[in-house]
Amino acid sequence: MIEESKLDTFNLPYYAPTTEEVKKVIEAEGSFTLHKLEAFKMDWDTYIKKANKGLDKQAREAIIATDIRAVGEPILASHFGEAAMEELFRRFKEDVLDHMVKEKCEYVNLAISLKKKG
Repeated sequence: MIEESKLDTFNLPYYAPTTEEVKKVIEAEGSFTLHKLEAFKMDWDTYIKKANKGLDKQAREAIIATDIRAVGEPILASHFGEAAMEELFRRFKEDVLDHMVKEKCEYVNLAISLKKKG
Protein backbone atom coordinates (compact mmCIF):
# COMPACT_ATOMS: atom_id res chain seq x y z
CA MET A 1 0.00 0.00 0.00
CA ILE A 2 2.85 2.41 0.78
CA GLU A 3 6.53 2.67 0.01
CA GLU A 4 8.74 1.09 2.66
CA SER A 5 11.08 4.08 2.59
CA LYS A 6 8.21 6.37 3.52
CA LEU A 7 7.28 4.09 6.40
CA ASP A 8 10.88 4.06 7.62
CA THR A 9 11.02 7.87 7.65
CA PHE A 10 7.65 8.47 9.35
CA ASN A 11 7.77 9.67 12.94
CA LEU A 12 4.75 10.80 14.91
CA PRO A 13 5.86 11.25 18.51
CA TYR A 14 3.21 11.02 21.19
CA TYR A 15 3.74 11.54 24.87
CA ALA A 16 1.14 11.50 27.64
CA PRO A 17 2.59 12.91 30.86
CA THR A 18 1.64 11.72 34.31
CA THR A 19 -0.01 14.13 36.74
CA GLU A 20 3.29 14.29 38.66
CA GLU A 21 5.14 15.35 35.51
CA VAL A 22 2.58 18.08 34.83
CA LYS A 23 2.96 19.34 38.42
CA LYS A 24 6.76 19.46 38.05
CA VAL A 25 6.55 21.44 34.79
CA ILE A 26 4.16 23.97 36.35
CA GLU A 27 6.45 24.36 39.37
CA ALA A 28 9.61 24.61 37.24
CA GLU A 29 8.08 27.26 34.95
CA GLY A 30 7.33 29.36 38.04
CA SER A 31 4.60 31.74 36.84
CA PHE A 32 1.71 29.91 38.49
CA THR A 33 0.69 28.25 41.71
CA LEU A 34 -1.09 24.95 41.22
CA HIS A 35 -4.45 25.20 42.92
CA LYS A 36 -5.90 21.87 41.84
CA LEU A 37 -5.11 19.07 39.40
CA GLU A 38 -7.46 16.17 38.82
CA ALA A 39 -7.33 13.30 36.34
CA PHE A 40 -10.57 11.91 34.92
CA LYS A 41 -10.69 8.57 33.11
CA MET A 42 -13.42 8.21 30.51
CA ASP A 43 -14.38 5.44 28.13
CA TRP A 44 -13.58 6.18 24.50
CA ASP A 45 -17.26 6.22 23.64
CA THR A 46 -18.83 7.88 26.71
CA TYR A 47 -19.66 11.05 24.79
CA ILE A 48 -21.31 9.02 22.02
CA LYS A 49 -23.41 6.94 24.44
CA LYS A 50 -24.59 10.12 26.18
CA ALA A 51 -25.56 11.75 22.90
CA ASN A 52 -27.37 8.71 21.47
CA LYS A 53 -28.12 5.80 23.80
CA GLY A 54 -29.51 3.66 20.97
CA LEU A 55 -26.24 3.13 19.09
CA ASP A 56 -24.65 -0.31 19.20
CA LYS A 57 -20.91 -0.88 19.67
CA GLN A 58 -20.25 -1.04 15.90
CA ALA A 59 -21.90 2.32 15.32
CA ARG A 60 -19.94 3.84 18.21
CA GLU A 61 -16.62 2.47 16.94
CA ALA A 62 -17.36 3.89 13.49
CA ILE A 63 -17.78 7.34 15.05
CA ILE A 64 -14.53 6.97 17.01
CA ALA A 65 -12.66 5.88 13.88
CA THR A 66 -14.09 8.87 11.99
CA ASP A 67 -13.02 11.25 14.76
CA ILE A 68 -9.47 9.88 14.72
CA ARG A 69 -9.42 10.00 10.92
CA ALA A 70 -10.33 13.70 11.00
CA VAL A 71 -7.18 14.38 13.03
CA GLY A 72 -4.83 11.76 11.60
CA GLU A 73 -5.57 11.74 7.89
CA PRO A 74 -4.03 15.13 7.02
CA ILE A 75 -0.81 14.16 8.82
CA LEU A 76 -0.65 10.71 7.24
CA ALA A 77 -1.71 11.84 3.75
CA SER A 78 0.94 14.58 3.66
CA HIS A 79 3.64 11.94 4.22
CA PHE A 80 2.24 8.82 2.50
CA GLY A 81 -0.07 10.34 -0.12
CA GLU A 82 -3.85 10.30 -0.52
CA ALA A 83 -4.05 6.99 -2.39
CA ALA A 84 -3.72 4.72 0.65
CA MET A 85 -5.99 6.65 3.02
CA GLU A 86 -9.34 4.99 2.28
CA GLU A 87 -7.99 1.46 2.75
CA LEU A 88 -5.90 2.47 5.77
CA PHE A 89 -8.88 3.90 7.63
CA ARG A 90 -11.15 1.03 6.59
CA ARG A 91 -8.68 -1.31 8.28
CA PHE A 92 -8.30 1.04 11.21
CA LYS A 93 -12.07 1.02 11.82
CA GLU A 94 -11.96 -2.79 12.05
CA ASP A 95 -9.04 -2.60 14.49
CA VAL A 96 -10.90 -0.10 16.69
CA LEU A 97 -13.86 -2.48 17.03
CA ASP A 98 -11.59 -5.44 17.74
CA HIS A 99 -9.70 -3.45 20.36
CA MET A 100 -12.90 -2.20 22.03
CA VAL A 101 -14.18 -5.78 22.31
CA LYS A 102 -10.96 -6.98 23.99
CA GLU A 103 -9.96 -3.98 26.13
CA LYS A 104 -11.45 -1.36 28.42
CA CYS A 105 -10.64 1.64 26.27
CA GLU A 106 -10.16 4.84 28.23
CA TYR A 107 -8.52 8.18 27.85
CA VAL A 108 -7.49 10.59 30.57
CA ASN A 109 -8.43 14.24 30.82
CA LEU A 110 -6.68 16.57 33.20
CA ALA A 111 -8.52 19.43 34.89
CA ILE A 112 -6.01 22.01 36.08
CA SER A 113 -6.65 25.13 38.14
CA LEU A 114 -3.76 27.60 38.32
CA LYS A 115 -3.31 30.96 40.00
CA LYS A 116 -0.94 33.54 38.49
CA LYS A 117 1.86 34.45 40.88
CA GLY A 118 2.56 38.08 41.78
